[in-house]
Amino acid sequence: MPHCVIECPADLKNQVDFDYLVRAIHDTTDASGLFAMGDVKSRLILSDHYHVSGKRDPYVHVVCHILSGRTEKQRKQLGDDLALTLCELLPAVEMISVEVREIEKQIYSNRKSLMKTSR
Repeated sequence: MPHCVIECPADLKNQVDFDYLVRAIHDTTDASGLFAMGDVKSRLILSDHYHVSGKRDPYVHVVCHILSGRTEKQRKQLGDDLALTLCELLPAVEMISVEVREIEKQIYSNRKSLMKTSR
C-alpha cells in the first residue's frame, strides 16, 4: 500500500511519455513521507473509449488507495501534491483530478497479511 492508479486516454502518449508519468506519480507519493520505503505501487490504465463533457478531450485521473491511519490534512496534502505534479507535467490537459481513498486496515487483505494469519 498505497496503490496509485492513473487513468488517461491512450492517445495522451502524444503529450507525455507514459513511463515518465507513472514514475512522476510514484515519486511524488513516495516523497510524501507517509509510507515506508518500497511500499508505493503505481500503474497506468489507458482508455480508448471515453468522453469528457461530451468530447474527446484529454484527461488524467489518479486514484490513490491508502490504508487508514493518516489524517485528513495528510490525505489532502497528498492529493494536492499529486495534482500539482500532473499540472506541471501536462499543462495542456485541463481535466486533471486526484482522489485519495482510504481503505480500512481491518478489511484489507493481501498475500503478506494472509501468510501472517496462517502461521
